[in-house]
Amino acid sequence: MTEIHDIAIIGGGASATLLAWNLRQHHGRSCVVIDPTDQPALGLAYGTRSVENLLNVPANGMSALADEPGHFLDWLRQKIDPQIDSQAFIPRAIYGLYLQDLFRQARPLHLRARVTRLTGDADSTTLHLDAGNSGEGRCLRARHVVLALGHFAPPLLPGIPTELAGGGRYHHQVWAQNALEAIAPEDPVLLIGSGLTAIDQIMQLRAAGHSGKITVISRHARFPQRHAPAPVLSAPVIEPGQCAPRCTAYLHRLNAALKQGIPWRACIDSLRPVTNDLWAALPPDERARFRRHLQRRWDVVRHRMAPRIAEALDAELANGSLSLRAGHLQKITTVADGLCVTLRRGTQLEHVTVAHVLNCTGPNLRYDRVDSPLLRDLLDRKLTRSGQGGIGLDTTRDGRVIAADGTARLPLHTLGPARQGTLFESIAIPEIRGQAYDLALTLDGLLSGASPQDLCA
Repeated sequence: MTEIHDIAIIGGGASATLLAWNLRQHHGRSCVVIDPTDQPALGLAYGTRSVENLLNVPANGMSALADEPGHFLDWLRQKIDPQIDSQAFIPRAIYGLYLQDLFRQARPLHLRARVTRLTGDADSTTLHLDAGNSGEGRCLRARHVVLALGHFAPPLLPGIPTELAGGGRYHHQVWAQNALEAIAPEDPVLLIGSGLTAIDQIMQLRAAGHSGKITVISRHARFPQRHAPAPVLSAPVIEPGQCAPRCTAYLHRLNAALKQGIPWRACIDSLRPVTNDLWAALPPDERARFRRHLQRRWDVVRHRMAPRIAEALDAELANGSLSLRAGHLQKITTVADGLCVTLRRGTQLEHVTVAHVLNCTGPNLRYDRVDSPLLRDLLDRKLTRSGQGGIGLDTTRDGRVIAADGTARLPLHTLGPARQGTLFESIAIPEIRGQAYDLALTLDGLLSGASPQDLCA
């Protein structure tokens, strides 16, 4: 007889952990978490072992609980250091311990298996588990299913032959265990991408004793800005509904605030509570325009790095051990002493020979292109559809997954990165903790007999 659960969560990272915790602590509900990992709660983001990989938000802003803003700081002072500064930037490995503690408190049933297919109707769903794991081809049923899939490996970039991925010199998944062990201390290394993933890899290499030249390439050749003290504004500098929903109107409001002498960090931080509302108001063509022309400018000021890391990068840029170059990757070829990377800048081509290349372009949000049998099956059978611009999944306001025909055909919800198909901000802990709180409330209401219309009222 197929076992049935009230709630099944597919995925075992931070999103799954926070949802399971909210279900248990606020509603007394258990759930089953299905993920092949033997280290639940960590996911791609918090599985690093390097103490040099720091959170990019101070400790007082990293509570995992929507209704307890000081929870992480209190945990740090109880478990790690009673005197820890609220503005300290904590290693992500320690945050991983915090999430694992929450996972233990949530006490979900953890099945070490992979879900490959969902079948069912509006009342319940059958989850088909792959053979070869603890599932051994089992099926289980759930009244509600949540996709908490987290991040996927970056896409294979144009100009990189597929056979290069297995050669030991091109590193496609830089977060894979032991991914950097083949890099000798003196090896010249090239990183594709200049965001937070690249910064983490630089710091991790140096912490491991690497002293060779590191070259970073990206289209705009910009590292993220650094954190610094800034005043907290009483209201966002762009109020939803108070200007036309256009990129130019938003920029005009932001520039007006800057001209008044308001620090740019304060301006950007003031927008955090309303970013998704401003995004939702933009028509599709304006959202596409933002992605094309403003996304990277936003990223470097919004996703900032810890001051200590910024100082280390500045020192390396000054002494030449680190270089940052603008350019498009044209191709990578194998040569006698490593890899030859061809860059294009306008009409000019430049060749850089290195021992190793690391793909630091960040996670792949094009779910129609990721290596996931479950997502591929859901999309092929039109039980889901991609979000705007092919990013993530299309969902309702409460995170219910929308099928290709515009209906919500299965009792299937999602949270976290997948919701970037409809939301602008959906990958950071402040957004995920709010989604987890709200979704736990929604699921509890549905299991208690409330209709979706009642919950949205």
